[in-house]
Amino acid sequence: MDKTIKLIVSDLDGTLLSEEHRVTESVLRAVNSFTAAGGLFTIATGRTAISARQTIEQLNLTLPMILCNGSVIADRHKVWQQATLAVKELIPFLLEADRQGLSVILFQETGMVTVRRTEDVARFEEKENVHCRQADLESSAWAESMVQKILVIGSMEKIRSLWENQPSELQGAYSTVQSEDDFFEVLPANQSKGRALQTLLGLLGIDRSEVMAIGNQMNDLDMLEYAGIGVAVANSHPELKSRADYVCSGSCGDGVVEAIETFCTKRMRSGKE
Repeated sequence: MDKTIKLIVSDLDGTLLSEEHRVTESVLRAVNSFTAAGGLFTIATGRTAISARQTIEQLNLTLPMILCNGSVIADRHKVWQQATLAVKELIPFLLEADRQGLSVILFQETGMVTVRRTEDVARFEEKENVHCRQADLESSAWAESMVQKILVIGSMEKIRSLWENQPSELQGAYSTVQSEDDFFEVLPANQSKGRALQTLLGLLGIDRSEVMAIGNQMNDLDMLEYAGIGVAVANSHPELKSRADYVCSGSCGDGVVEAIETFCTKRMRSGKE
């Protein structure tokens, strides 16, 4: 392909990061080679800036990043755009999720809160190197609280059944995505990685045809479809693979390296334009 890619936007978990949730040396070399040749690189993740901090520092990211699955656009110094959702109307759903053995985590700008400490919460904390405070959603303080997003962890069949049994007006007031096999996220209305990418390109003055987006889960779908080239790594959700422009033979970071080598050699050969 002779198209010059100006910007690469990559998901983190299951995509850029290894199975151990780290940036490998091969990924670091590929990203550095691309940016040294004048390319731009950033991330689009379900993580907050706090939980993505180590990766941000390793890659020395300076561009605005898409965080919280699109509800936040921020760089290392400021928040460019942020959408929040009110917790009040969701409290019955979240308490029922907890009663049914599902794990609930609420994302605030200052940190994360969980309804109950569970093995899934502990696994989440270890993966993202964060600590979740425990809080009582039935306390009056939550009646007026706003959060960036809500994560429910557990059986996707059970979570979807519970969500689909909520009043239709409640479902319509929020966006939802599946970000991992057992991660169901509730976002502010009309928020997604794809919508955030559209906003980001407006800020950067880059055309969508000059963008390559890389992901592995269904929360990456509209981002891949909006970008000029949408890439799914080998370990991606089957539906994401079926709708991507290119499916890598390599998984996780190996797939990211493959995509950069496949589509960005023109820039890396010619250097800065």
